[in-house]
Amino acid sequence: MSSNTDDNFERLPEPISEVFESFSDFILFTDGGGRICSASARVVEFFECPLEGRRLWNILGVEASGIEDFIKAYPVAGVHEIPYGESGGSYSLRLIPLAGPYCSEGYVAVVTNNAPFVELHEAYEERMEDNIAALDDSIALFNALFEAAQDPTFLADSTFRILTSNPAAERLFGRSCALSGNSCLSIFSAKSSKVVREHFETCTTEIPVPFDELLTARHSSGKKIPVELTMHKVRLQTGTVFHLGLRDMTDIQRLETGLEETREQVDGMNVALRTVIESVEEEKKDMHEDFALQVREQIMPALDRMIKEPVPQMRRSFGRFIKERLSALAGETGDQFEDLLLKLTPREVEICRYIEAGKGTERIGELLSITADTVRTHRKNIRRKLGLQGKSVSLISYLKHQVGS
Repeated sequence: MSSNTDDNFERLPEPISEVFESFSDFILFTDGGGRICSASARVVEFFECPLEGRRLWNILGVEASGIEDFIKAYPVAGVHEIPYGESGGSYSLRLIPLAGPYCSEGYVAVVTNNAPFVELHEAYEERMEDNIAALDDSIALFNALFEAAQDPTFLADSTFRILTSNPAAERLFGRSCALSGNSCLSIFSAKSSKVVREHFETCTTEIPVPFDELLTARHSSGKKIPVELTMHKVRLQTGTVFHLGLRDMTDIQRLETGLEETREQVDGMNVALRTVIESVEEEKKDMHEDFALQVREQIMPALDRMIKEPVPQMRRSFGRFIKERLSALAGETGDQFEDLLLKLTPREVEICRYIEAGKGTERIGELLSITADTVRTHRKNIRRKLGLQGKSVSLISYLKHQVGS
């Protein structure tokens, strides 16, 4: 190709250049001898080297002695796959002869890297395998639920023909061979089959719909039994099926009859029970008032004292008192010491704390900023309130024994 032709390659009109640059494929222009004259930016970026002046087959990794040999292996206008590298990748090549007005005796090579398509194909295959596995799991789960259903269950087509039935249906209405292929209307009485047929023909919802009325079905023994029917219309790609669930209401009706017979007896007993309840409520009210009174007069003051008491041993004593009071409300016997402890004033409790700690009268007066005579008066009042007046028991030993226990 002449240098004039090369200039034509270099001076492609800007709109045409923009079109070629927008292609996701690799676009290369060659002269009549297969020498690359121009290439899209995407090609240069992929091969990471200058391309102009190189032979087309060299950059594609194809052995050829010239353009004729290359075209013989990869004829023009056809789409050819050219493998590259050791990763199993390949190019798709389409070689198109050029004809005026811009140039002649040259070619446009449209090269597609197939790696993204291979990855997409692999991802598609993996997705298909996942979908197939999920479908298999769904079928297995449906079969398990269908077989394990406690109520008789059928699948029927729009012509009422039973497609399949679960073991519960076979036990109640007959063997599988006697059900599959037959009309599902045959398991109902004449009157009920008309109702079911009407629902088959008018059902438009795909939400399970329970029938408002009890229907009558024929047991395998020929006996008529009351049943409750729920119908579910399911649209499949291959057609429409109906899911029918029946519940044998025989036992439920028997229970309802028994309940009706006992209802009158219960109504009579309710009158007597109402009287007893009213009496119990009166007693309950009295107990509640007594309980509230004891809480206000005994437990709440003890709680207040325990909250304000800084000494852990004394707090435990008040805690035991509260526990004993609650036990007494439950009918148990309380502890006399905690009962007496509540009678002491806060100052007397404070003096008890110092006595129990081994402090003498003079020292307690100094610590509390009161006279020793005042301390002695408090000690006398404490002994009286604790029931120690006139006894030989010392106050310190008594407090150590009671508070420490």
